[in-house]
Amino acid sequence: MELENNQEISIEKLKIIQNKFEDTLKVLEKNVAESIANKQKLNAIKQDLIEANKKFNESQTYLEDLKLKLKNAMK
Repeated sequence: MELENNQEISIEKLKIIQNKFEDTLKVLEKNVAESIANKQKLNAIKQDLIEANKKFNESQTYLEDLKLKLKNAMK
């Protein structure tokens, strides 16, 4: 009778451990998914910044050319 009682306690403890493990895995999966989403967002922002920088540089070059043309036209 005592052996059966110990087995019940062990099974109950195993169930508790299993549930805690499953809960921990769910949290881990959620965190991994959030990390992947954040990395994708950061990559998109990085690409947007690269494009914005290219456009800014093009604008700067255009303005410098325009300044030279205006300066030459005034002579």
